[in-house]
Amino acid sequence: MSIIFVDREEELKSLEEVYSSGKSALVIIYGRRRIGKTFLINFFARSRDSIYLIVNYEDRELALRDLTRQFLRQVKMPYKPLVESFTDLYKLFPVSGVRIIVIDEFQRLWGTGGVTELQSIWDSELSKRNIVLILAGSAVGMIDKIGLSYEAPLYGRASKIIKLKELDYRSARVFMQNFSPVDKVRCYSIFGGVPGYLALLDNKVSLMENVENLILKTGAPLREEPFNLLAMELREPSRYMRILEVMAEGATKLGEIADKAGVKINEVSKYIRVLQKKLDLIEKKYPLMEEGRKGKARYYIRDNFFQFWFKFIRPNIPLLELGLHKRVLNEIKEKIDKHASTTFEKIALQHMALQAKKGKMPFTKIGKWWNSETEIDIVAVDEKNRKVYFVEVKWTNKPVDKKVLYSLISKSENFKWKKKERENIYIIYSKTGFTFKEEENVILYSLKDIEKDFDKEKPLVKQFSIQVN
Repeated sequence: MSIIFVDREEELKSLEEVYSSGKSALVIIYGRRRIGKTFLINFFARSRDSIYLIVNYEDRELALRDLTRQFLRQVKMPYKPLVESFTDLYKLFPVSGVRIIVIDEFQRLWGTGGVTELQSIWDSELSKRNIVLILAGSAVGMIDKIGLSYEAPLYGRASKIIKLKELDYRSARVFMQNFSPVDKVRCYSIFGGVPGYLALLDNKVSLMENVENLILKTGAPLREEPFNLLAMELREPSRYMRILEVMAEGATKLGEIADKAGVKINEVSKYIRVLQKKLDLIEKKYPLMEEGRKGKARYYIRDNFFQFWFKFIRPNIPLLELGLHKRVLNEIKEKIDKHASTTFEKIALQHMALQAKKGKMPFTKIGKWWNSETEIDIVAVDEKNRKVYFVEVKWTNKPVDKKVLYSLISKSENFKWKKKERENIYIIYSKTGFTFKEEENVILYSLKDIEKDFDKEKPLVKQFSIQVN
């Protein structure tokens, strides 16, 4: 099977450092389903001797028997070992003569004794035997219990802890080769940066046909994806789903979220905390330079696909179950650009980060800013040089005129930081260009400009084969 491996340069570098050290190492790689953990491991181990095991069961006896069978299929032993415990299995790792051992979906061993037995054998033996043991897991909350929190059995033992996140727009574009620049932004607003979603795209058909085939139709691979992910992590996902639904509709403040979701105000914080800290699905934001101020926090769904799904799919499940997916598709077509406008802000922020890496915008803090009267899409502060970049992002079919610039200048007067000392720089991002030109302290970026800049900074892209049994 041939697959495309995109980006993950930093993660690969971390794995290479561990391997080249010549020492034993325990590595934890985790992240949500379809984020690319297995592809990363396969790419790293592709030209090296390795053993790959996957935990298919949560029952102790079934899991132990299955893992032992997998191990013995990959390793030729001079004798048939007696494996009566996970400790017996783990003791075979050094005997195999293979340095890289991978246990995928390791969180399923929680409750089987397999985790605590690994802690014991790692401390007493494996940590001294020049083995690189990679534990990978999809249930983010369970991985925290196993190796990240202070009380976890494997806490403090990992040489590297790698959390795989979504690809940024620059890297996600690799999967959208035949789409127009506008459809690439729309596509990113729908499928986000999860490699497992992006790899399903068919570049031979239109973006909306992909939406229909991958999300809307009966049996579509992503139609139930958010529900499945939440069900895997949470005992009672329904309340969390309602909270995400009202957030997708635009609720951002705790009181507003609680009211619209029908949750008591003193309980909603608990659900928000799980979605933010445990599942990493939402983010808490403060106005820039006002972090931690009471009553100022807003909450947003950080995941593009979840935002899309809870906005367009969840409310329309009854229609989809009646086979009326064309009606839902028409609604998506009508509203996709309004939906994509918030994603264009994320892309603008990523583009500014790229400029910062090049030394063009040496800001030290960046984020959204608002007060009771107005809001600015992005504000970036260069504290050393006392510069402030005020950014307006416009996803409209008409070129941006100078009224937008004047409005941005007016709004910037509300930002109090070093107001009398700072230098103001105004940046506007536009889908379709401008009716005026750049001038001193005014920078203009069209979608075409963004595409050119990202084209110059191509991510790592490799094609390689893996054997499928």
